Parts: sequence; C-alpha cells; structure tokens
Amino acid sequence: MLKLLKRYSRLFLASWAPRYQGQGHGFSLQRLLVMLVFWPAFLLVQAINGMGLGLDYLLFPGFRRVSVHQPLFVIGVPRSGTTFLHRLLAMDSRFTTTALWELLFAPSITQRYFWTGLARMDKWIGRPGARLVCWLERRLLGGLDGVHKTGLLDPEEDYLGLIPVWGCFLLVLVVPVSSLWQLTFLDRDGSADEKQRLMQSYRRFVQRHLYFHGQGKTLLSKNPSFTPWMETLAEAFPDARFIGCLRSPTAAVPSQVNSILIGARLFDGRDTTVYWRDGFLAMLEYYYLHLIEVAEQMPQQRRALSVMETLVRAPGDTVLGFYRRFGWQADAHFREQLQEQDRKAKQYRSGHHYSLDALGVSDEELLQRFGWVYERFGFIKPDG
Repeated sequence: MLKLLKRYSRLFLASWAPRYQGQGHGFSLQRLLVMLVFWPAFLLVQAINGMGLGLDYLLFPGFRRVSVHQPLFVIGVPRSGTTFLHRLLAMDSRFTTTALWELLFAPSITQRYFWTGLARMDKWIGRPGARLVCWLERRLLGGLDGVHKTGLLDPEEDYLGLIPVWGCFLLVLVVPVSSLWQLTFLDRDGSADEKQRLMQSYRRFVQRHLYFHGQGKTLLSKNPSFTPWMETLAEAFPDARFIGCLRSPTAAVPSQVNSILIGARLFDGRDTTVYWRDGFLAMLEYYYLHLIEVAEQMPQQRRALSVMETLVRAPGDTVLGFYRRFGWQADAHFREQLQEQDRKAKQYRSGHHYSLDALGVSDEELLQRFGWVYERFGFIKPDG
C-alpha cells in the first residue's frame, strides 16, 4: 500500500508540467485546467473503488479461490479489428467479458452488487435513472464515436481494471512518463517484481469478475495493450489462448497515431505531435515484431492470427476457424449470429482515412519500419 501511495504521489506531481522529453515548450494553461478537474474526480473514484475492493475481502472472501480456466486474450496491433472481433466473440454465451461501467465504477464485487441492485429498483419505478444515464452517456462519450465507439454497457478493454494500480497504459495521456511507457515493452523491459505486481493485480481482478458473472464462464479479454505482455500473461495463465490481430501498417499506423493525438490535445494545449508520433511509431514497431515472435513460440492450439482485411470480409468464417484451432464447438445460436455478421459484412465500408503526410509519417519511414510486415502478409505497400 505504501508503495502504491508513493506511486500516486510521484505521478500526481509529474502530471502538471510534463516536459515531453524536451519537445513540449512553454506553459500550458489547458493542462493546468484539465488537471484541476481530472485529479479530484479521479482520486474520488479511486477512493470509492478502493473501499469496494477492500470490502470484497470481508464480504466475499471466496473470490480468491476462483480458478481461471482457459481465458482467451484478443490482443494485437491497435486499430486492427480487435474491438470488432471482441464483440463478435462476446456473443457466444460461453464467454464473460467486462463492460465499461464495471471497469470504471465497479471493479469490486461489492460495487457490482450495489449498482445492479440499484438498477433493479430503478426498473421497478419506470427507469428514470437509466434514461438519465443514457442521456449523460451520449453527451460524454458520443464525441468519441469516430475514434472508438463505446457505451457503458458495451464490452470494453479490461486493462482499465488496472487503473487503480497504474497498470493501464492509457494513463500516459495524463502523465507522459517513462514508467508508463515501459508498459508497452513489459515482456522485454519490465522487472520481475513489476511483472509479478501486475499479474497479481490482474488475477484478482479476473477472479472478482468470474465470481460475480459465473465461475463456469470463460474470460474473454480484449486488450491491444496486452500485446507486449504476451509472455508474461502466458506464464501467469498457462492454459490461456491468444488471438493476435493484424492490419496493414498503411491503415493501422496513421489511425492509431491520429487517435492518440486526439486524446493528447484534450490534456495539453501545446504542440506535442512529434513526441506522440515518435513514441507510438516505436511502440507499434515493437507490437508487430513481438506479436509474431511470441505467437510462433506457442503451441498452435494456443494461438491464432486475425488479419483485419480478412476479418471484415468474412467475420463468421474467421471466428469459426479460430474455434476449430482451439478445439471448441460453436452452438447453433452463435452460428446463426455469425451468419448474420457475414451478411452485414458484404455492405461494410470503412469511412476512416488518414493522411500520412499530415501526421508527419513518410512512406519511406513506414516501409523502413514495417517493410517485413507488407512482405509477410501481402499487404499493398505505400508508394515510397
């Protein structure tokens, strides 16, 4: 606990005037104002969540004995169909996965029982609370639909459950420091103590989730940010399965850089484009390499690759191929849902297009960093 408080204190102090490795200059009034709003809200939520997590040991001590059997991790390069695949798989009743509301406001069993009980009471009186929450949700989250469409009830990345222990890379937007960047190279650069700390916290999170949703369920986790944790996760969960998602760098790289710049501009009024672009190019280069290297070391029945260009054309067939690889059977209802997804896929057209030049990424640099990816998967190369 003392170490965690020291971490909070250190990152709190570092958040007010980050230097961005010398690339952010001058005073940022926007960052000051955002931090004045962010920290009180963040600390209040974490204090409430912390009390709930503590109460779990008193009220539901049995969660620590829950076994985690054959979890499935959807990982891979960001912006490569991980969300789409996650939501396809989540339609199968064998799985349980985390919703956004649980991750942000109910990481504990205690809180989940509290909020679901409150929801039942709200339903009895005509759902006025639910309507208010839906209205607020669209006002607060609707602006993010172009980057990552989500809602409080939608399946979401469970690395958000590691926010209380600062194991969620997304927090680098708040505090752009090396200790959070290191999460993107955990298998390679993380210390044994840091890996153990994160895996212990994550296992407790998963045990709580299964305790509440059903111990006979299989955990479905979707986290591109877990790609550099593959070896660590495979060691912590020896019977886990992994699906690694890939996409042409021409589409995935500018899409991810653009999405992080949108978030960065919310937290800081200075021009930090170079900092984020360089950092994410190095990160994505490692993601592609690490995903393939670690996957090839695993037994075939534990890993599979999903290429987005194939997934969006034939989602049902692609998912059923994964099931055959893992020795799983899809029930009739899930097969019908997948067939419907195949029909919808015929009308799918992506509306997102990003300019490499506008982001400061040249065709030459893309080929230099990711040329082997184009060659290996037959992606069309940029003109460079």
